[in-house]
Amino acid sequence: MPEITPITVQGIVHSDPKSFRSLYDAYYAYLCGIAVSYIHDFEKARELVNDVFLRVWERRTEFKYPPLPYLISSVRNACFNYLRDIRKESMVTLDFMERIPDVALYDENDVEDIMQAIANLIVNLPNRCKEVFALHFQEGMDTADIADRLGISPSTVRVQLKIALDKIREWLKK
Repeated sequence: MPEITPITVQGIVHSDPKSFRSLYDAYYAYLCGIAVSYIHDFEKARELVNDVFLRVWERRTEFKYPPLPYLISSVRNACFNYLRDIRKESMVTLDFMERIPDVALYDENDVEDIMQAIANLIVNLPNRCKEVFALHFQEGMDTADIADRLGISPSTVRVQLKIALDKIREWLKK
């Protein structure tokens, strides 16, 4: 890892793009490795690290030497915020599922019709979407476990769950 000197940091403070590029080139891969160790998603890790560098540039007049402790802390915090947001997103999904009315509120024939319609919706989902939906809502697996089991990224799991829930929401609005 190339050494970043106080002169390089001063160049960044004074809006020198070459100094900033030196900082980026010196630490980008290392910071991506740190981010991946927290969130286990390489693409998202790259995005978070780029966001950290963007914030450094936006606040370059406040940038201090040595930069590495600040960058590591910023990447760690970005990862924790991302993981927190995923947890909240998962809770929203759970909240939606809890809002589906109780069976006791409907006539038994209506309940059977609704359950059959939802079952038909689920059956007609794309295969991967259907598989993710079943693992999450029928087996109670979380996003990371589903991703590990299916060999896909957690973000793909979230997208597939969103597709399934959007289709169910769309049908429930009818």
